[in-house]
Amino acid sequence: MNKFLLVFLLAITLQGCKNNYSYENEELKAIEDISNDFLIKKDLNKLLDVPDSIDHVKVYKPNIDSLNINVYLSDALIPIVQEKEDNLWMFKNNQFSKSDSIVFYGIVNSNRFKELGYRDFDKTKIKLRKPYSQFEISEVKIVADQEYKILKFSRVCFDDKKQNGVVVVELLTGLEYGTQSGYNGAILIKKENNKWIYIQPN
Repeated sequence: MNKFLLVFLLAITLQGCKNNYSYENEELKAIEDISNDFLIKKDLNKLLDVPDSIDHVKVYKPNIDSLNINVYLSDALIPIVQEKEDNLWMFKNNQFSKSDSIVFYGIVNSNRFKELGYRDFDKTKIKLRKPYSQFEISEVKIVADQEYKILKFSRVCFDDKKQNGVVVVELLTGLEYGTQSGYNGAILIKKENNKWIYIQPN
């Protein structure tokens, strides 16, 4: 084989590996950022937003410093196109603003959205902020009235500049005798000040 052709093919291969590594690193960062942002917006805020009293009876309001909420984080990222095929409703009528809707459907209709395959990742690299911490269900005896959270993600599909993304998130509440549904849907994420945040619909 021509020496120059061999060097050219090697350069293309190395560039492809570099691009893939860069993408997976950004995906890992997005999962960490969104795990924290999503848990706060969809779980912690609701937990802390309780009335002072009901029918003049004082209601216990948890102190955030006293909370310690266990989270089981799945390390399997399902292809996002598979999530769309199985749950098309997630990708319709998301009630975004007009500009966010354009971004959302631009990503959903991209070639990358169709190409992202199954991926395992090292979830020990994901750092959750207090009052949340990771745990393995098999390592802890679940007792009555002890809740924990289960958080699952699809692959994260970014736009070309990696400033916006779409990902399917499932949040469940685990109990001794099973789970309760919490949230399951496709969300839009944006990068602001080098952090990925969850964009809540209008």
